[in-house]
Amino acid sequence: MMSEQITPFEGNGQPDVLSLINAEASKVEPRTLALPAPSVELAPPSLPVPTLTLPDLPEQNKVEHHLKAETFSEPVLPIDGLSEAVQEYIRTVADSYGCPQEFVVANCFFTAGIAAGKKAQLVTNPYTNYPCDFFCLVGKPSRNKTGPLKEVTRPLREQDKANFAKYAEEKAAYDQCKRENKYYNGELPVFHQLVAGDSSPESRNALLAQGDMMGIVADELKSFIDSFGRYSKGGNGAGAEISQMLSIWSNVGFAINRKSEETKLIEDPAMSIIGGIQPGLLGKTFGSDALMDSGFTLRFLFVYPDKAEFVKRAERKRMTQELRDDWNSTIGRLFNMQPMVLHLSHEAERLYANYADTNDMRADAEEDCYIGGMIQKMNIHMLRLAIMIHLLSDHWNESVITAAAMNYAIRVADYFTRIHTERIYPLLRDSTGGSRSMTNGDLLRAVNRQFKIKSQNSLAEVLGVSQQYVNKMLKVP
Repeated sequence: MMSEQITPFEGNGQPDVLSLINAEASKVEPRTLALPAPSVELAPPSLPVPTLTLPDLPEQNKVEHHLKAETFSEPVLPIDGLSEAVQEYIRTVADSYGCPQEFVVANCFFTAGIAAGKKAQLVTNPYTNYPCDFFCLVGKPSRNKTGPLKEVTRPLREQDKANFAKYAEEKAAYDQCKRENKYYNGELPVFHQLVAGDSSPESRNALLAQGDMMGIVADELKSFIDSFGRYSKGGNGAGAEISQMLSIWSNVGFAINRKSEETKLIEDPAMSIIGGIQPGLLGKTFGSDALMDSGFTLRFLFVYPDKAEFVKRAERKRMTQELRDDWNSTIGRLFNMQPMVLHLSHEAERLYANYADTNDMRADAEEDCYIGGMIQKMNIHMLRLAIMIHLLSDHWNESVITAAAMNYAIRVADYFTRIHTERIYPLLRDSTGGSRSMTNGDLLRAVNRQFKIKSQNSLAEVLGVSQQYVNKMLKVP
């Protein structure tokens, strides 16, 4: 089996690997030159060599250099698979708050998932998934993460107010019955809370024990994660809480054992998380051994916009009550929807199978275990995203997820994969004080992103590897 490590040639007069790549680039992306100037006899090596000046090329014959920044492909979180009304809402919120559009999209996914809750479930052999996931919005304070977070999740808070008012009324009636009849054994009213903030594990588990899906909205994720183990009296409180969070993400039940309380069993938990963090704090927060090694960090979908066009406040769109009412209507119908078991259409199932199989092969070929694990986790992330996307489409009340929706979900998942690989992981590595050496796979993928390689066969021949090997390495994000 051929090793991926490329050893530079030294001391034998042969070019190193970068020279080989540059030579290959000249093959696959030749520059258009004008006709050569008349030959000039070169001076002996010891004398200066006359400089040859090529005439300027006509504008239509000029070829742009492949290493210019504008030729690089930037990850884009698409919105074209959502309903027109939701797309317009996303664009207006982003423009009104002067924030990257990606922040609004993630908040929409989160809000739709919590509104539908466990009433929407996708059954695929052999798994069942709910519209829940962990989202992290990465950006400087100037990128305005908090504004769209509060704006988009507003319907959830309004629903909590309505649920609490109903609970307070039922509780008052219950207490009145208890006062009038000490033997009254009616059912104790329950407050069905959808959203919690920086809460203790006991309060979160109490909500999960009700059987509902819940959401954590943490304006600053660092504070939320740093609190792990804070409320525990034991020596491994943080580890136990992380373990619970892993089980919750996987919808795996767990038991709660307390000396002062009866043992509780949390069955089929479902929870989403969304919050923001600054790039400089990301590594310190998510890059610890406990979170990296346990797979906690892998369970997050990171949104990290690269650039956002600045729009002066006077030129921004304004949020209107009509737009807010439309969004409230979109989320309101999910609050009131009947339980629905979703299935993939035959073509959507084929697309997912191809996507998951490709990810499995990519993960197997990936030298870095963390990146390999992240790629495989995307098989689950993508199905959950597909449910959220379905809920925000014009087909939200139909029980079949179409091939078009699956294609869109795959593109969304590809965005999160690239962001994690290209922007998040370098910050996580830096936080550990070490860095992973660049492998041949890294090098080939970097060349593929920056050069317009037209022939894998030619590149493979120059590097002394097979075309199949080059193709396999390029398929890993």
